[in-house]
Amino acid sequence: MKTNYWILLAVIGGIFSQPVFAISEAYRAQLEQSGCTQVDEANGTCHVGHTRHHHRDDESTGNIAREIDSNIAGKYQGEAVDYMEDVGWHSTNGERTRWRKDGYTAEFDMTSSGKLEGVSVR
Repeated sequence: MKTNYWILLAVIGGIFSQPVFAISEAYRAQLEQSGCTQVDEANGTCHVGHTRHHHRDDESTGNIAREIDSNIAGKYQGEAVDYMEDVGWHSTNGERTRWRKDGYTAEFDMTSSGKLEGVSVR
């Protein structure tokens, strides 16, 4: 009985004494190529499948969205339409809630009362 205990303890000890790697070499290479860290990927701010180039595009999209949001959030649609036209965006639908400029598409996020909560940019 005591021998079985020591054998089991030796096996368990052997299992836990092996070197442990947090990520595989292939995943590490993906992280390096994307410019992400494990923390960025885990919190959703960086996507491992994208390259560094895609992340620069994501960053500029975010900057465009913040710029538009700061000028239209909380305003009524008419005021937002005026702003979008003033800065060179072109409406792509009859409701004037979707806009296009320089390869980007912006879409208004509106409340039922017609006020803008913000904008989504792709």
